[in-house]
Amino acid sequence: MAGPLSVDGLTALPDDRLDSVIYDRLIAKMGDWDNQREVVDKWTEPERVCFVVNATVGEVLNGGFNQFFFNSAGRQFFDIAEQSFRAVGADPWADLVQKACEFIDSDEGDKIVARWGETLESFSASYKDNPLNELDDQFYKLDEKALARLMVAYMRANIAAFADH
Repeated sequence: MAGPLSVDGLTALPDDRLDSVIYDRLIAKMGDWDNQREVVDKWTEPERVCFVVNATVGEVLNGGFNQFFFNSAGRQFFDIAEQSFRAVGADPWADLVQKACEFIDSDEGDKIVARWGETLESFSASYKDNPLNELDDQFYKLDEKALARLMVAYMRANIAAFADH
């Protein structure tokens, strides 16, 4: 959707397009990828929530919680990821994010982080015998369509926060 996003324009979007249009706009709005957290903290709460949920889901579905924490999404948003899922009513996802964050913040989590090393090979090897894998499996079993419905409901309830002003 090119051009400014109006409340009417966003409201008229079908449910199956709303999330992608808003997320694409948030990505375009990012600007400074090295300081994502600083940028996102200046956004409205609904923008922040939707960005963090989408970024977290994308990382976990692509490479598990190990990748989430290794990449910038996890490093910059781990402390607000759980509350972002709860804000949209996605408690099963929030519970898994909370467990993953508690693990990565533990002594055992420190051992996983130490295994990441400096190379892609060492990062890839860090998946072996990684307790986060069990949380990944649980995450993958959750109903993606249910999460999409929760996201759309949240976006529609906060539609003005996503419009260009």
